[in-house]
Amino acid sequence: MLRPHIVILGAGFGGTYVAKSLVPLAKKGEIDVTIVNRTNYFLFTPLLHEVATGSLSPRSVAEPLREVFAGSGVRIVQGIVDEIDRASRIVKVKAGGHAHDLAYDYLIIATGAETNYYGIAGAPEFALPLKSLADASNIRNRIIDAFEHATLEDDSEARRSLLSFAVVGGGATGVELSAELADLVHSMSERYYHPADGQGGSASMPSPSITLVNAGKELIEMFAPSLRVAAAGRLAHRGVKVMNSMSVTAVTKQGLTFADGSMIHANTVIWTAGVKAIIPNFTGNQPTLAGGRFAVDSSFRLLGEDRIFALGDAAAYVDPRDPAAASGKARPLPMLAQVAERESETVSANVIALIRGRRLRDFHYVSRGSMVSVGGWFAIGEILSVRLAGRLTWWLWRTVYIFKFASWRKRIRIGFEWAFELVSPRDITKL
Repeated sequence: MLRPHIVILGAGFGGTYVAKSLVPLAKKGEIDVTIVNRTNYFLFTPLLHEVATGSLSPRSVAEPLREVFAGSGVRIVQGIVDEIDRASRIVKVKAGGHAHDLAYDYLIIATGAETNYYGIAGAPEFALPLKSLADASNIRNRIIDAFEHATLEDDSEARRSLLSFAVVGGGATGVELSAELADLVHSMSERYYHPADGQGGSASMPSPSITLVNAGKELIEMFAPSLRVAAAGRLAHRGVKVMNSMSVTAVTKQGLTFADGSMIHANTVIWTAGVKAIIPNFTGNQPTLAGGRFAVDSSFRLLGEDRIFALGDAAAYVDPRDPAAASGKARPLPMLAQVAERESETVSANVIALIRGRRLRDFHYVSRGSMVSVGGWFAIGEILSVRLAGRLTWWLWRTVYIFKFASWRKRIRIGFEWAFELVSPRDITKL
């Protein structure tokens, strides 16, 4: 009897953790598992902001998939999904300049998300996203170039303009990036670009300016008011100007324009204002979507499909036990790494249940807590309804993230880099 072939599209938190749950059966020879991903590594996206600001090297937040699944029997295919043929149960993949057909018995879609610019004029052209290693490197290089170019400017306003930075998006990523950006640029100013050392051009270098633009009334609204206040206070202490209730209508080379007609100058604009699901193409009729994500049932199967699952950012899962579900006002679970990780347990269990002819189980999500770093030595968090803020929370935040990596080798590497960064300046090597 042929072994069931499970194809997983995407190796983010959802796809990678599903595959890891299926490894025991793959080792026993009961199933075949194939992962299709556009890169050959698993990317720890929650720490990309530290790569962008010189706290971590790019290699630290990426784990080669062949290393993660070495000896497991899981097949890795580096390629881009071109189309899914549900009638023939085939995934068409472009890899190495050629087209390949992958037949599947069960398909798991965990294709993740990409930056959402919401149709705002100029945003794709002039704002820097933060969703990949290349994005993080681009941001880091842009920051370094801004300082280097400023040293060659004689005009004080031109120097001030070059050292103006704006982050759009008041969620967790925007807050973490703004805080780390402030730490980086101010340390660069003090250590490398201070006028006293003769590197500041013909006149003194101005202090860099950082503005965090938020469309909402407050930053990180998912946290309790006291923690929002603590985060805002910490950002202010680091010199970050926060602009709440400001909707961006256009991005240009000069900066940002808002709905009220006002504008601010920013030589570098970084976009963390939102993401949208990556939805593969299908032959024939497209599956049902809800808010741009796959509509799924309580076991994470696409509506009307018995053998296709979706999870993570790609799935619009509404918890049937949400009190607002009865009135139709419940919102899909947020597009977070911890949500995808938890969903992976149910998806892998349900695929196995289908293979063995057992009953599928429903998923109920209860958050285990959230933490956000607000620069060095400070973080906020809510864990089991307990609100935390300060240095201890920052250490806890780092500890939790380190143990999310699959290998001890990677955990040791990151721990070493973090420890080294505490006693040494950040790396400003242009990548």
